[in-house]
Amino acid sequence: MVARAYLVADALREAGFKVVMGGPHVTECPDEALGRDGGPRHADAIALGEADETWPLMVADAARGELKDIYMPEVDPAGNDKKPNLQPYPHIPWETLDLDQFSLVPKMLQPALSRMGEGWGKFFVVPIETGRGCPYGCEFCTVTGFFGDSIRFRSNESVIEELLRLKARAKKEKGQIAVFFIDDNLAINKKRLKGLLRDMIAADAILPWVAQISANLLADEELVDLIADAGARWIFIGMESIDPANMADVNKTFSKPANYQECSKVWPAATSTPSRRSSSEWTMTPSATLTVRSMRSKNGLRVCRYSAS
Repeated sequence: MVARAYLVADALREAGFKVVMGGPHVTECPDEALGRDGGPRHADAIALGEADETWPLMVADAARGELKDIYMPEVDPAGNDKKPNLQPYPHIPWETLDLDQFSLVPKMLQPALSRMGEGWGKFFVVPIETGRGCPYGCEFCTVTGFFGDSIRFRSNESVIEELLRLKARAKKEKGQIAVFFIDDNLAINKKRLKGLLRDMIAADAILPWVAQISANLLADEELVDLIADAGARWIFIGMESIDPANMADVNKTFSKPANYQECSKVWPAATSTPSRRSSSEWTMTPSATLTVRSMRSKNGLRVCRYSAS
């Protein structure tokens, strides 16, 4: 993905545009984006860490023609990056934003599909976050290093207000809008998530949605029922391996392979109807073949094959 990002950045710079890059990769490899590692320069400026508070500074500097190479968050007395508070949460103007960037329907097919009936030609998947951070620190994951190990949440009211505006936009567009909750573990605080889901249901702030939740948090039948009732269509579950040694190797001991079957007793209720589907996300390890066979035979899960190359 970073190679493609650099290709796009290079094309934009060649066309005369200023390019700013950020995110986990750039934060870990700042010299690469700036061409300080002996390679070509891909960005005019980079943002390290979370850019909520540095982005306005970058825009102002760019407007004055004074863009600096590197922007980084303020640090606290202990030398750690200050993390932005998600309350209040910035207003995103979904009423006027061009949704084509979130479309799953190629533009060339939209007119033909629209003739099939209302909603066919417009299907958008929009990213929304309800919180940031993860306490687990799995070795293969950048989340804890980038967002920190303390969890910050938006208010329920903020999330619901955004969902209602998206629902109104879907009605106006005569199309379909689904939501991808991009929290790295939506159920990291089960009590909080249950409250949010109940509020979504009460406000009828329901759109089809997708999320990521670790397996250790899904043995709660009440939670699974609320997830389904609030509009979930697809839950990505990271199980990685049934071998405890492999889980220990990647520092994911909080997820117990021995408990997967207990979770699977709850999942059928969440997979028996079109509105309650689950899927699995796999990070392949040396015991992957055994894991796949076990999950197929004991839990009846379908396993998708794909290449990450």
